[in-house]
Amino acid sequence: MTDTLPGIFDGYLDLYWRTHPVEATHAGRHEMDGIYPRFDAESLREQIAALTSYTLVLEEASADSLAEEIDRTAVLQDARHQLLILERERPFAKNPAFHLTLALSGIHLLLARNAEDPPRRAAALLERLRELAGFLASAVQTLTEPARPLVALASAMVPGGLTLIQSGLDDEAVDLSSLDPADLASARAAAVAALRTFSDELVVLEENARDGGFAIGRDLFDRKLHTAHLIQENAEALLRYGERLREEALAEVVRIAGEIEPGANWQDVIATLREDAPAREHVLDEYQDALRSARDFVLSRGLMHVPDADLRVTPTPHFLRALVPFAAYQGPGAFDTAQVGQFYVTLPNRDASWRPMARAELRSTVVHEAVPGHHVQVTTGNRLRSVVRRVLSTPAAREGWALYSETLMAESGFLSSRAEALFHAYHLLWRALRIILDVSLHTKDMAVETAGRRLVDELGFPAGQAAAEVMRYCAYPTYQLCYAVGRRDVLRLRDDARQARGGRFALAEFHDELLSYGALPTALARWGMGLGR
Repeated sequence: MTDTLPGIFDGYLDLYWRTHPVEATHAGRHEMDGIYPRFDAESLREQIAALTSYTLVLEEASADSLAEEIDRTAVLQDARHQLLILERERPFAKNPAFHLTLALSGIHLLLARNAEDPPRRAAALLERLRELAGFLASAVQTLTEPARPLVALASAMVPGGLTLIQSGLDDEAVDLSSLDPADLASARAAAVAALRTFSDELVVLEENARDGGFAIGRDLFDRKLHTAHLIQENAEALLRYGERLREEALAEVVRIAGEIEPGANWQDVIATLREDAPAREHVLDEYQDALRSARDFVLSRGLMHVPDADLRVTPTPHFLRALVPFAAYQGPGAFDTAQVGQFYVTLPNRDASWRPMARAELRSTVVHEAVPGHHVQVTTGNRLRSVVRRVLSTPAAREGWALYSETLMAESGFLSSRAEALFHAYHLLWRALRIILDVSLHTKDMAVETAGRRLVDELGFPAGQAAAEVMRYCAYPTYQLCYAVGRRDVLRLRDDARQARGGRFALAEFHDELLSYGALPTALARWGMGLGR
């Protein structure tokens, strides 16, 4: 292990790719494309020992500049968080959806990003299909503390996984011509059988699962806040913030709904607006128009630099439809040669009902997912010289930037209609409730059913959508609060920069400077921008 910081960074990231091969595929590092991670006792001991060694070295290492010190802190915090996951959170022991997500992501990334060097990707896909049975069998052995809601989440994912393998490999956009058809058919059949066997095992796991086993508890929740996201408040403080934000957002929703339809219940106004939706045959064009308008608006107002990186609005591939109900963004990897983002819009089969997003929500979605949201942040970050800032991130910065982008575009006049303003306030209400439920489920013994009822009663969610939402909250502690808390932290940083710089403050320069930190915790950007720690 070299004692220079750049060498330590390279060594740590090499360890990261070897222990997170699916993440390596996502980043465009293809050395591990054909394999899956390991969570058996011996592998865990090796990973913990290596991570412990890196934390000790990073704690003692000296930086030559503030920029290098910020990167050192980011890597050190990431190593500490990885140790926290392996030693205390242990999702591999509690959450079958954790394993299934890795299994399916490992395959779908190879399918969705098959344009570069198709023979290499095809060979990796064949290897992962063959490895799937062993990976899932090992997962069953490590699931010693299953939580019932997370077992249910995994069971709900199995049909989508079967569709991925049974239909995804037949997509015309996926070039598997370099493979022997018999080898592919054999690996495919084995993968399908492995998924079905895993589904059967889930039934057994559920019999011994604990109802509240998903909750990580107050102490670990606070540690994750501080370690993963560098959020200084504890769960109690964030719960109070979530309640305040909920009250403010709800008041705004009620006010705007009253302007649109005086005397009407705001949920009824939302429901009426949802009836105005793009027609099936025009929806891609409307998303493309909204994307073009958002890009032109950002550039004409000089809000920030927008990278010249292609973003394609395209129908969601058949093998991803079960995972993408409406629309989603898939960015290029940090090391991908072609920096092309995909904005997927799900078009149902001709014999299926058409349930698109409301027209009044469409531009907010484009702003959040594309410009100036995720696409701008990802493609800007992928061009940074610092590899640390290209690959390490926190959802507090990623999702916080995307939600801040909605606020920025509303403030700047892009989301100008009353209907768009209503959905903007409604989305903020939703994210405020996420803070409350995230904290309450994991630190306040809130029942899954109680959380689902709040989503139905307060947001008007259909029961099925509410249940799916709550499952994600259970599976990914501290993630859901990152949207609203991350947005708040960007707004605070902007206010402090404006106050500190006075007449020298320029909004575009602020945004470009913030984006130069990639999606590292906003606290590190604050430090680098000279605005405190």
